[in-house]
Amino acid sequence: MRNSLWVMISAALILLMHFGLALYYGGLVSARNALNTIKMSIVTLGVVPILWWIMGYSLIFAPGDGRFTGNFYYSFFNHIDIAQTVSLTSVLTYAFICFQAMFASIAPAIISGSGVERLKFNTYLIFIIIWEICVYCTVAHSIWHPSGWAYLLGAFDFAGGIVVHVSAGFAALALAIVLKPRQTSYRTIGKNNLPLVVLGCGLLWFGWFGFNGGSGLEINRVSILALTNTFFAPAAAMVVWMICDVVFFNIKSVTGVCSSVLVGLIAITPAAGYVEIGSSIAIGAITSFLTYMFQIFYNRYKHKVDDTLDVFVCHGIPGVLGGIMVGIFASHNVNPAIPDGAIYGNWDLVLKQLLVTIAVAAFSFIVSFVLLKFLDMTVGLRVNVAQEISGLDSIEHGEQAYNNQKAL
Repeated sequence: MRNSLWVMISAALILLMHFGLALYYGGLVSARNALNTIKMSIVTLGVVPILWWIMGYSLIFAPGDGRFTGNFYYSFFNHIDIAQTVSLTSVLTYAFICFQAMFASIAPAIISGSGVERLKFNTYLIFIIIWEICVYCTVAHSIWHPSGWAYLLGAFDFAGGIVVHVSAGFAALALAIVLKPRQTSYRTIGKNNLPLVVLGCGLLWFGWFGFNGGSGLEINRVSILALTNTFFAPAAAMVVWMICDVVFFNIKSVTGVCSSVLVGLIAITPAAGYVEIGSSIAIGAITSFLTYMFQIFYNRYKHKVDDTLDVFVCHGIPGVLGGIMVGIFASHNVNPAIPDGAIYGNWDLVLKQLLVTIAVAAFSFIVSFVLLKFLDMTVGLRVNVAQEISGLDSIEHGEQAYNNQKAL
């Protein structure tokens, strides 16, 4: 029973991450779009759990031999008894359902950051539903279900670095491309509340202990390892990012520090229960440096691919790097469920992680792009110019974030 309780507590911590993400995103946009941005991060907590009950959980975890997706055996939670446990564990299935629902809910919330300040809210809701079924459920089943093609190949993702962050990051890139850039004269206005960003970052880091620690499904040495790595990897990422800030631009921005924490957390997520502490520090540091370098390059094209809150850079890139580095730093000694990685002489695992990570990135981008193009041609993705300039809070929700708010 204690393991079930641990998984439920972890689910509650991930629920808190939604509100951390809402504050983080909400503080980075212009004041006239703060509430719209916040609502996009938390509305998934309503839409996705209901979809999860109808079919989402079943499409991923129902018994069967589908290589890419499951079936409807568990639809509406049929054939699940209150005393039923997850296979090979003592965790009650209801606890596991809630835990996995939080993963499924936060993925589309992450995507929203690339399209805020110009994305229609109603269209976003339609996108959430279709994307969950077509992309998220397919990726999660492929990697986490014993019959999934990536699982059978021998690839690993401990806590969703590939399933959540790679799929969301590359879907965000597709959204930014289809939406096109914001109006030039208003594109640089943002960061209405940096203390809110810091608070959101802190809540995300706090909740991430449930994200990674709960993925072991038991209170044991692997879970403790995952919790420990969740502390050290972002710390290393923060230090490297600050050094890069000073060396390349002689700045020490608070926004950069918060971004670096997220980069480190995302990088360690697929490897949290598979690597030693020293390796987690290396993963955080390497990913932070490479992501920083990529961001310098990516910023040159910001006027063409306007990913509002840099979701692709801060989630997609570290998700890919973290997924691949499982194959480099994995240790059979710390977790017998996984073979050794490249630093211990096994390069085969690197190739498997590389193949699965790239396949997920490509699949998510292509399917998301096609879906977004279809929505754009039918119901429309983007608000009109006048609405974008005046801000979406009042237009979409009839409220404003600040009583003394001006048109900024």
